Amino acid sequence: MARFSEEWLARLLEKSDIVDVINEYVPLKRKGANLWANCPWHAEKNPSFSVSPSKQMFYCFSCKRGGGVINFIMEHEKLSYMEAVTLLADRAGMEMPEAQEDTGYQQRKEYRKRLYGMMRELALHYHQNLKTPEGQTGLEYLKKRKILGQVNSYGLGFALDRYDDAYQFLSKKGYSQKEMLDAGVIRQRDGRVYDFFRNRAIFPIQSHFGDVIAFGGRVMDDSNPKYLNSGETYLFNKRYHLYALNQVKKQRNLSNIILMEGYMDVVALAGIGVKNAVASLGTALTKEQAKLIKKFVNTVYLCYDGDDAGQNASDRAIPILQAEGLTVLVIEMPDGMDPDDYAKAYGPEGFAKAKSAALSAMEFQLKRLQRQYDMQNADQIVAYATAAVGQIGKLENELEKERYLRLLAGQTGLSIQSLQMQMGRKTEETVHNLPEDEQNLVKTEIDDESKLFYLLLESPRLAEQFADAPQEQEIFQNQVYQKILSYMKEQIKRGILPAYAEIISVFPEDSAILGKAMEVKMPIGVGAEDYAETLMKKICIARLEEKKRRLQQQMAQSQDKERTAVVREIAQINQALHKLK
Repeated sequence: MARFSEEWLARLLEKSDIVDVINEYVPLKRKGANLWANCPWHAEKNPSFSVSPSKQMFYCFSCKRGGGVINFIMEHEKLSYMEAVTLLADRAGMEMPEAQEDTGYQQRKEYRKRLYGMMRELALHYHQNLKTPEGQTGLEYLKKRKILGQVNSYGLGFALDRYDDAYQFLSKKGYSQKEMLDAGVIRQRDGRVYDFFRNRAIFPIQSHFGDVIAFGGRVMDDSNPKYLNSGETYLFNKRYHLYALNQVKKQRNLSNIILMEGYMDVVALAGIGVKNAVASLGTALTKEQAKLIKKFVNTVYLCYDGDDAGQNASDRAIPILQAEGLTVLVIEMPDGMDPDDYAKAYGPEGFAKAKSAALSAMEFQLKRLQRQYDMQNADQIVAYATAAVGQIGKLENELEKERYLRLLAGQTGLSIQSLQMQMGRKTEETVHNLPEDEQNLVKTEIDDESKLFYLLLESPRLAEQFADAPQEQEIFQNQVYQKILSYMKEQIKRGILPAYAEIISVFPEDSAILGKAMEVKMPIGVGAEDYAETLMKKICIARLEEKKRRLQQQMAQSQDKERTAVVREIAQINQALHKLK
């Protein structure tokens, strides 16, 4: 089977959304978080074919076929892996690349590795500048902004007020002018080169694996531009990265992420003890950034500036985040304040209070919509209600619709029956026919080893904990699980966090096994790390119990020295079981 570079395959999957592709073959209908249809490969009356937008995979609970978008094309069009990839590439308007083993690919990989090293050295240099006499200006600025305590944890630094400080430093380290230009740390004009960042506080921007890929610079006065970020470079494309995610993802049982506009907001919140904030490096959130957040959490709090620009940005971000299956809440900043100023003014208690009062996405949208109307005017109230009903009608969940219709009825004084009629619903008491939960379709018991494996697929960041762990066979006995965990560990060591869809695409022959992940449900109220630990413990206990049982059978047939050795081994197992239990 041909192998393609991770970058190319990721772009193909990004342009081949599984819902869009399958909809071209089978009409899908949303029920809850997933979309459903009658399976295209066997006759059935009740839909058992499910498509998960967040996982980018399909699974039939009846015939047990499952996989990603490439697997679907292979199955439906009766194509090989290469033929299916070619079909999707044609559909996406992408040219087929050379295979991964190509010499050029390896050279680009090594070049990227060298640039990572260069960026790390420059970040350390900027950091060291704060300790020099020339860097005292930067140090005083960070002290004034009350983020001096975060200098080391975020690697903050200072670009000296010279046109060639970074250039001279990197040249002495043996880096070429081309390498500096490719990384965006210098610029060239009229045959002369000069530093991109000068006389600015420096915020290193890292990938979620911790590699320095870009920098952000903040002026220390009122001059413009206030913020200056690295442009698109050989290493950095803003749409795929989030500031400080490399630190946030390390938190145990991370349940939500606070999404902010800039790095200054993130560092300010860290100063008051809020350590789960990331920044989109500007208000224009991208779907790639939303997908990245979804890899780590299911809930995101939007916390942009309190002015009109920030609120408009929140409005634009909500559908992008929801499209990835994220639950969105909005933390409102009063009086047009930005989160940086709010954190310093009200401290951890004030911010915790603002977060606890966060609005749901729909509450936020209705509140913004209401401001456009005069709620003292009867005609304006009707106009607001009409527009609001249109917003509420877009919700998929019937219970949510009713909740917000009741809220709207309270705001406007109109009856819920009239609002339901406006939405096109029946006026009599609504009977809620909730979608059949897919768990009801599952008839097979899933063992703990499979649960742990599918949990790793669901939360790839957990696999990072296994990167330096024992051999795969010490974790999983299933050879397919061993093979895929080995691949995930290999990718992580190369600086790539493999997404679910990418893993499925790399192992199409195991699509049925991988597809069964849709049968696994995370226990409510339990963190992923804790659940993984519980499963590991249960697996270890089960294996020790099985080994003990075999030894007891052996002991019954043993004599003298052999029996003594078996008894000693059973005693050791009992000690291990006691510690685990």
